[in-house]
Amino acid sequence: MKDPRTFVVADPAPAKLALGFTENDYEAYVGAPAGEGLDDMTFKMGNGEYSAIDQERYYSTFSGPEPCVQIGYAELCFNIAEAINRGWVAGDAGEWYDRGITASMNFYGITDVAAYLAQPEVAYAGDNADGLEQILLQKYLAFFQNSGWEAFYNQRRTGVPAFHIGPGTGNGDRIPKRFQYPASERTTNVANYDEAVSRQFGDDDINAEMWLIK
Repeated sequence: MKDPRTFVVADPAPAKLALGFTENDYEAYVGAPAGEGLDDMTFKMGNGEYSAIDQERYYSTFSGPEPCVQIGYAELCFNIAEAINRGWVAGDAGEWYDRGITASMNFYGITDVAAYLAQPEVAYAGDNADGLEQILLQKYLAFFQNSGWEAFYNQRRTGVPAFHIGPGTGNGDRIPKRFQYPASERTTNVANYDEAVSRQFGDDDINAEMWLIK
């Protein structure tokens, strides 16, 4: 989507630079599929086929390049946009959607977002399923490197974005749904552990669906 955040958070893939692309070309940035096997990913990374996280930004000093955010303004905007899109509250979902994207861009020092917002695949599609998917995708992007587990929780709740799965995913090519109880609970608190698992899931399974997503 020609996202200018790309240039802030990533380095171009060396193999792309060797082909004549520059660090200002979106085509020079290549992400690895999350489901790819670690051996394949490592081999391709060694060949320069993938982009790495921006080395200078994230590793040149011992100070973090940006503050840690738990619940930020961008997330708030996308929450409101989602609520309007779903018909839970009244308002202009497109306006809050644009505000959320702008807030995320501003977080990285990007102030000119008009061209990004104007792209057909980014411009809000309306209060419909396509518009909701746009909101959820942009919310996920805004969580990059921040907000703890919230990106996972939102993806688990909505299915957006659709993750790449494969050998690198493990777990039978499935994205886990929940955490297991700690081993200490299973070994030193057996009676209460068994009762809790029986009430909640029937089995302490990382793929079991909890009430929140049933």
